[in-house]
Amino acid sequence: MMKNVLLLLAASFSYCGFSQTPTWSNDVAKIIYGNCTSCHRTGGIAPFNLETYEEVSAMAGWVQQAIETKSMPPWTPNPEYKHFAHERVLPSADISTIQNWVAAGTPSGNLNSAPPLPPYSNGTQLGTPDISLSISPYTVTSANDVYRNFELFVGSAQSTNLTAIEVLPGNPSIVHHVLVFQDSTTNPINTSGAGGTGSSASQLLYSYVPGASPYFTPVGTGFRLAPNTRIILQIHYAPGSNGLTDNTTVNFKTNNTNLRKITVNAVLNHSNMTDGPLVIPANQLKTFHSELQIPGNVTVLYAFPHMHLLGKSVHTWANKPISGDTVRFVKIPDWNFHWQDNFIFPNAIVLPIGTTIKAEAVYDNRDTNPNNPTIPPVPVTAGEGTLDEMFLVFFAYMPFQTGDQYLIIDKRIFAKGATNFCGGQSVRLETIAGEGYSYQWLKDGTAITGATNYFYEAFETGNYTVSITLGTNNAVSDPTLVTVSDAPVAQVLTPSTTAIPIGGTVTLSGQTGAGYLYQWYLNGNAILGATSSTFDAPYFGEYTLEVFNGTCYSISEPLLMTGGVAQTNEIVGQTEFLVFPNPAEDLISMQLNDAICGKRIAVQDAAGKILQTLTIEKSLVQIDVHDLAQGIYFVSIIDENNSIVLKKKVILR
Repeated sequence: MMKNVLLLLAASFSYCGFSQTPTWSNDVAKIIYGNCTSCHRTGGIAPFNLETYEEVSAMAGWVQQAIETKSMPPWTPNPEYKHFAHERVLPSADISTIQNWVAAGTPSGNLNSAPPLPPYSNGTQLGTPDISLSISPYTVTSANDVYRNFELFVGSAQSTNLTAIEVLPGNPSIVHHVLVFQDSTTNPINTSGAGGTGSSASQLLYSYVPGASPYFTPVGTGFRLAPNTRIILQIHYAPGSNGLTDNTTVNFKTNNTNLRKITVNAVLNHSNMTDGPLVIPANQLKTFHSELQIPGNVTVLYAFPHMHLLGKSVHTWANKPISGDTVRFVKIPDWNFHWQDNFIFPNAIVLPIGTTIKAEAVYDNRDTNPNNPTIPPVPVTAGEGTLDEMFLVFFAYMPFQTGDQYLIIDKRIFAKGATNFCGGQSVRLETIAGEGYSYQWLKDGTAITGATNYFYEAFETGNYTVSITLGTNNAVSDPTLVTVSDAPVAQVLTPSTTAIPIGGTVTLSGQTGAGYLYQWYLNGNAILGATSSTFDAPYFGEYTLEVFNGTCYSISEPLLMTGGVAQTNEIVGQTEFLVFPNPAEDLISMQLNDAICGKRIAVQDAAGKILQTLTIEKSLVQIDVHDLAQGIYFVSIIDENNSIVLKKKVILR
């Protein structure tokens, strides 16, 4: 039984109805889960969570503004200039869905049918890594941005090839980004600094940002790891990390066969600037250029521009010889030092000998630049320190071989949501999208008719793979297991008559099942106490039956009954207030219509006994139910005449 029920009134939150579409359950949750919760979750780096309807609806205005301004999901390149593999860009249709949802008052829909929150594991996605290196526990001692270089030793006298790189933040809530370098020298490094490592021999391999997946090299290629080398991790700890501890890990998959070597190098740098040196006077907006003519045919896999805090924009491209045709790499119109990334081309870019690679970078050293670390501004020159500046564009490339234009850059499947859910739901599976690719999705090894796009909406249990073809090359992904739990059977059996006699009832029966919980509805409103598989119906209208089997919910088709009498106020007003989550464990939230304020709220057991009452003073009420036993309860609105006018069923588990 209940020891106590504590009702906590939260800040006022208005609500105006649930009837409009789109809804959280049907439309919005899958967008949020596929694009936001990898960071906005418990243990994630974002400053607040976007895991539940309650959390997202409370932040709906911010969410809408963030996606409209394209500040979220964080993706700095201009997608109209160039597309990249696995880019974090929200489709315009999804933006419209969020806008329409907010305009409609953030309707929840049936929360019982909402997709589950995806599981987020801090474990490896590489199976068993061949090399795994972790920094010693490091405690941040500043409340500001902290940049720290950590030296890790591979400890192998043999060279090898890296075919996959993965960063696992030890404390995801504070690790903002990580740069992974290799360095086979004994040059000393700077333990702190936002630029390089302090060693001119360090070679960048990979950049990690929150939500990033491991980088896999194309089949037959790899990064050469020198014998007796060291790995240097440059970690940026976000503001507010003071006193918190991290022990980030970097994992590698290796291959000792003769693979093609990928080189990562700052091809454009301070030495080939055409209008250098890199000197940015105080209180000026300054533009610089860099270019290099390549001496041979090369195949380029990704680009990585790098500047510091004064960076305003960067644009890099190439012009082919003779024709002068432009090859686009990346354009970042609003540089953000905190969201640097490897921008992986979905198709390998082949550049002929004599191609000129170019870049333009703009720096803002005025006091109106909110990222300027020095106010009043001072002249800034090239250097590795946080207060210095850089103009570098790294490229990952290889000497060209015939057929490189058909390299399949990545064959993985990415699930945009949970892969374990109830019947009637689905998950979007995506693979690489690029020019000239063709696809065939398979379930349990059998081709799915018509499933020939780069994505597939999976709604059945099975092992899903995708066969990817580009030119003469083909690759088949590893399988992704989707598990769909059976929903209970929700069916109202046809009674002997659908005409209720005046003053009488007709017994309605539902399909029964072991362990099922039931709730009858009339015209979409829950009926007080109607929680068994049968109900003696006295009212005319449409009856439905909701069934819960401990994992999944189902709602029956409506059954129209005639005759009888009109419904009474014991029928729940489904559209008047919302209870969530449902089922609940420790805490229930009630979102109320402003018109209900001033009335009383009651918590009742399944028999209708009132356990606690309180006058409603706010439109968002939270109820602590951790002392209640598992089972069925009701939260009710009581009017001035002590009559129950509205009621909602709650399942505690």
